[in-house]
Amino acid sequence: MATQTDDTDTGPGETMVRTDAEQGDQERLMREAAARAGLGGHRGGHASSAPARNRGALGVAVLAAVLAAAVVASLAGGYGALALVPGLSLVLCVISLLGHLVFGARTGDARLEQYEGGLVVHLKGRIRVVRYADTTVLDNTVRRTRNGRTLSVTYSFGLTDTEGRNLVVGSLFTGGDVWGPLLRHDAARAQLPGALARLDAGERLSFGIIWLNAAELGSGRTSALWHLVSGVQVEDGTITVRAEGRRSPLVVAPTRYTPDVSLLLALMETLRAAGPAR
Repeated sequence: MATQTDDTDTGPGETMVRTDAEQGDQERLMREAAARAGLGGHRGGHASSAPARNRGALGVAVLAAVLAAAVVASLAGGYGALALVPGLSLVLCVISLLGHLVFGARTGDARLEQYEGGLVVHLKGRIRVVRYADTTVLDNTVRRTRNGRTLSVTYSFGLTDTEGRNLVVGSLFTGGDVWGPLLRHDAARAQLPGALARLDAGERLSFGIIWLNAAELGSGRTSALWHLVSGVQVEDGTITVRAEGRRSPLVVAPTRYTPDVSLLLALMETLRAAGPAR
């Protein structure tokens, strides 16, 4: 599933400044879009992270000023070669600052509203609606750890909106530790009844390289009956499935290339519990 949006960008030189009336109108339009899509109860709202990132750019600006002074001093003293050292760092700082400015101009008014049945996103002047029951979720969340401790989490979900277009929702929005887990949970809950009905009707469902039906789970030509599936583990961005009678794993698949991972895990849990009786 592609995870690139096709939005029309705001020019990098244009700064978005919204009045209270415009902000209120934006939120009203988002509520109306959620009501039309039947998304149910409101879970919460999350603003753009651009203002916080722009505040963080202040330290980069100070460093750039110090480096510029060092370059000027080196050139004034006739030490042109020495000016290269702070000069290269200065270039990197300027590039970073320009990135902050462009990011803020394009996404400063972005907003995410979360509902039980989906999301409404305002991004680059447009409102996009995602209904969990109809979307595909590609979870590209990256968790950085050291010695077993989580250092940071970058949230990124590739979704499909109600018009069938791709949409990326991620750490552009604040509160990823809140809306990210809710997205996984609510999307799986919305899709589980339909998926189980399709399995009961004899269909085979595919999740990337993993496939399953009411009787077994597999990848390619390798499979195992559900009562033989002995364990499912998700760790470091990898799904590992083991089965009785096999030394090596039955399935090893990267989560970033596996659509609807949360639904897949819910189906595995349900079908393993049902065993051969299903």
